[in-house]
Amino acid sequence: MEKQSYYLIIILVALVICIGVFLYQFNNDVPTFIIINETEVHENGSFSGMLMDAYSYGVANQTITFHKPGHEMGTLVDAVTDENGEFTIKNAEYIPDAGKDNYYGEFTFAGNGKYQGCRYEGNVTVLQN
Repeated sequence: MEKQSYYLIIILVALVICIGVFLYQFNNDVPTFIIINETEVHENGSFSGMLMDAYSYGVANQTITFHKPGHEMGTLVDAVTDENGEFTIKNAEYIPDAGKDNYYGEFTFAGNGKYQGCRYEGNVTVLQN
């Protein structure tokens, strides 16, 4: 074989390896993050959020757990992301006896084989009408 043929084979092998590594990283153990569009919502209002991967794509059909206003620490509620990775919390509850605990918080995605878990550190405070 000619010297140029060897170089071409080496370049093709390197290209195949690079594509394989990229596809593996893109499809396995991808970091995620949650964004929420509000920090405050009025009673009976709604707010939404999105679960995104490190490539800024929405992560569809995943469960997001969170605490509702006034609920004990062990009580979690679920929301499921749609085909775009978005989720909506409707009819926000305001509980008069909850005081400073009138917020939705600790939004968490547990992760799975393809995506790493994540947590939203902020809260969404519910304001009385």
